[in-house]
Amino acid sequence: MKKIAIVYHSGFGHTQRQAEAVAAGAAKVAATEVKLYPVDKLDEAQWAELDAADAMIFGSPTYMGSVTAEFKEFMEASSKRWYGRVWVDKLAAGFTCSASQSGDKLHALQNMNVFALQHGMIWVGM
Repeated sequence: MKKIAIVYHSGFGHTQRQAEAVAAGAAKVAATEVKLYPVDKLDEAQWAELDAADAMIFGSPTYMGSVTAEFKEFMEASSKRWYGRVWVDKLAAGFTCSASQSGDKLHALQNMNVFALQHGMIWVGM
């Protein structure tokens, strides 16, 4: 069974709804286990589950042209995994949303992409 982790932050619930929709779509694939991980509620057991996942899909609202501070805190908290190269060769993808038409969502996705590449993950785009 393949394990997919949806790792996200949601400030007002919109990104959580997106995360749930991504999870519902991914769960339609046979022999796939999908689990949601809000970044502001991760404990050590959940970090271990992320380490064991085959793929991670990152999600964050776009605030001020970037990912949220909470998502950035998750990124920085992953440095032990980076040092141990724990996430190398995992698949990675991302999604974002914002209230404005031009909130610089591309930059938020690029933040996630660079983060994944720093970890040696394989970014999957559309």
